[in-house]
Amino acid sequence: MDSDTILDRIARTFEDVKNIVRNKHSCERLPNLKKDIQYLQTELSVLGKENHAQFIRSLAMEAYLALLTAKSLPISLIEKRNILQTAFDKIKPHAFREECLFILLRIQNLLCYYLIQLDQTSLAREILESIEELYDKINDCKPDTFIDAEDLFTIEPINKIKRINPEKIDKVITNNLQMQAFLYNKLNVPNKYTLYNHLVLRRQLEMKEGTPQDWALRTARLGNFFTYLNKLCHARHHLCAAYHVLRTCHDNCKLMPEEFVIQKADFEMNFLELSHHWVKYGLALFNISRKKLLSKYFMQPPSKSDLWKNMNILEEHTENTKVPEENEKDSGAEKNANGDYSNDNIFTFPSLDLKDIEKRVPVDIIKTSEDARVLFAFVHKWLMRAKHYYDFEQHPSQYISCSLQLAELYEHLAFFEKNIDNQYSIQKRRADVLEALNSLLKTCDNVMSVQIDVIRELSQVQLELMALNLQKLWREESQTNIINLNTDADSIINSLDSESTKTLTEKTLNTSSKNVFLRKMEAATSLNGRLFRLSGQLNAKTPSELSLAIDLKN
Repeated sequence: MDSDTILDRIARTFEDVKNIVRNKHSCERLPNLKKDIQYLQTELSVLGKENHAQFIRSLAMEAYLALLTAKSLPISLIEKRNILQTAFDKIKPHAFREECLFILLRIQNLLCYYLIQLDQTSLAREILESIEELYDKINDCKPDTFIDAEDLFTIEPINKIKRINPEKIDKVITNNLQMQAFLYNKLNVPNKYTLYNHLVLRRQLEMKEGTPQDWALRTARLGNFFTYLNKLCHARHHLCAAYHVLRTCHDNCKLMPEEFVIQKADFEMNFLELSHHWVKYGLALFNISRKKLLSKYFMQPPSKSDLWKNMNILEEHTENTKVPEENEKDSGAEKNANGDYSNDNIFTFPSLDLKDIEKRVPVDIIKTSEDARVLFAFVHKWLMRAKHYYDFEQHPSQYISCSLQLAELYEHLAFFEKNIDNQYSIQKRRADVLEALNSLLKTCDNVMSVQIDVIRELSQVQLELMALNLQKLWREESQTNIINLNTDADSIINSLDSESTKTLTEKTLNTSSKNVFLRKMEAATSLNGRLFRLSGQLNAKTPSELSLAIDLKN
C-alpha cells in the first residue's frame, strides 16, 4: 500500500485525536480516544512493515502515542509504566535520529517519574544515567536538527517538516536532570544530589526559565544544604547568588510601583527565608572554627615538653584557614564527591558577578577575636532582620528559635574574645536574651520542654559568669603580688617541711588584703545561688534551704 495513503489516514485520525483531547467535557471522550489510538497503532505498524524508509518515523510516532496513552487514559500506574517502558526500549537504539531524540527524552522523564512512584528507584537511576552521554552530543549538534514527534503525523516528508526549537530540548534535558537530583536525594547520595541540583539551577539561570524569585529561593535552599554538609564555600556562593538575583529583582520591581505593591509581601517573605539561611551559615562557621581550634589541643595529647606551655589557642598560628569542605557529620551521609564530581569549579554561576558580594561574607576559619566580631556583625544583621519580623504571640516557634540563635551567637563571640571584661559583657547579654525569653515562656502552656532547655542554658551562662568573676578576682589578686611565684617559690617549697605554715601565710598575706580577698570570694560564691533561683522556678531561696527542703521530704 502507498505510504502517502497511509500517512493521510493517520494524519486525519490524529486530528480527531487532538480534538478529543482538547474537548475534556465530552461524554464519549474516553471511548473515542481509546478507539482512535488503537486504530493509529495498527496503521503505524503497517506503515513501518511495508515501507522500510518510514520505519524510524513510525517508531517515533508509536512512541508519541504511548506517551499520549499514559497521560490521557485512566489506566493503572503499572500499566502506564509498562507502556512507556516498551516504547522506550524500542526507540532507544535510534535515540540520536532526528525523529526520535525529543520523544525519547520526554518518555524517559515520565517513565522515571512513574518508576520512582512505584519505588523502583534502581531502574529509574539506571535509565537516567544511561542517557547522560547524549546531552553533550546534543550540545554539539547544529540547531534546528531534531523534530517533535507530534509533527510527524502529517503527509509531508521528513525533510519538509519543521524542526523543533532548541530551547524545548534544553527544557526537557533540564527536567531530566531535575529528576536525577530528586532521585539522588531520595537515595541519600548528597554529592550527586547537590551536583545535579546545581546544574539545573545553572541551566535555568542561563535560559531565564521561571521567575527570579523562585530561582533565588531554590538556590538559597541548596546553599543551606551545602551549609548542612559543612561545604561553606559552596554555601556562600549559592547564598550570595540568591541574594544578588533577589535584590536585583526587588530593585527592578520598585521601578514599577503598581507591580511592587503586589509583590512587596512576597519579597519580604523571600528575604526572610534568606535571612534564616544566612544565620545557619554563620553559626556553622563559628561551630567549625571552634571545633578546629579545640581539636588541635585536646584531641591529640601534648608531648612532655609542652606540659608547662601557656596555652592561648587564639594566638596560635593556624596553617590552614580555609573551612574544611569534607567534615564528617554524625548522620554518616556521603559528602565526598567521586570522579568527575570532585571539580569545585562546577559549583559556580559564571554568568553572575558575585566577587564583591562574596568579599563581604566571611568564609575562612575564625582565628582571632577580630575575625569573630566581623562574622558576628554579619550574622547579627540577618538574625535581627528575622527576629524583628516575628511576634511572640503570632509566631511563637519562630520567635523562640531566633532568640536561641541569638544566645548561641553571643556564646560563640564570647568564646573567641580574649578580654575577660568583654567576655563578661557578652555573656551578660546572652543571659539577658535567655531571661527575656524565659519570662515570655512563663505565660504560655505546652512549652515546658523548651523552658527546661532555656533554664539549662541560663544555668550554663551563670556558671560562665561565675568563672569569669573568679578569673577577674585572680587577676586582681595576682596584680597585688600577694605571692610572687617567681621570687618566693623556693621559700614556699621549703616551708612544706616546716612545722607550721602560719608564719609563711602571715608574711605573704596581710590582714587587710586577706579580708578584701575573702569578701570578693564570698561575692563570687553568692552567684552560685542564682543557679537555684533562676526565673523563680524553685521555691527555695538558697542552696542550703533547697537541701533542707529535700531532707524534710525524705
